[in-house]
Amino acid sequence: MTKRLRSFRSGVVVPGVAVRLLNVVVVAVGVVLLNPFPLWQGVAVMSALLAVVFPRSLAAWIAAACVVFGVVLTDPSPERTALAVLVVPAIHLLGSLSLTIPAASRLAPAVLLPGLRRFVIAQLVAQPLAFGVWLLAPGPVDRGAAWLAPLAAVVLLLGVLFALRAARVADSARGRVHGEGSGGEAIAARGADVRGPS
Repeated sequence: MTKRLRSFRSGVVVPGVAVRLLNVVVVAVGVVLLNPFPLWQGVAVMSALLAVVFPRSLAAWIAAACVVFGVVLTDPSPERTALAVLVVPAIHLLGSLSLTIPAASRLAPAVLLPGLRRFVIAQLVAQPLAFGVWLLAPGPVDRGAAWLAPLAAVVLLLGVLFALRAARVADSARGRVHGEGSGGEAIAARGADVRGPS
């Protein structure tokens, strides 16, 4: 008796790494338009490139922070605020997808539609709200709190380091649980048996 291979057609597919590369493009465009400081531009692009290879490094969120620094440290304008409200959540969305989609996999773009729909709904709420806040803000903006920007950068860096440490601890704890178990736990550590080629 021969074993029959089953397959299915998914239509148009793209490489899984395309999501990570798209994040690099979004970061590069956003940081060039919103951050006039070459140092932060370089840090953002290098962080985005690092996130392509090591998405669990959370480097994509460092790149998003560089975009935010450009908005905070320059004169306010509704156009720049609207672009930041668009770019930063897009970086977050693509960075989150990079954590779940393997680079070597093939991805049907249709599976991204629910996330894209939620992103558009969030933009429809956030963009008018940001513009309304900008209209209600007083004309002369007080720059007395500009010293908070370096402090915020330090807090962000500490937060990223803490998140990386927590991820390592969680991985090692999960490995110990699967290693000590027997029977069903050992099978669960190898993955689900779907009775098909993998």
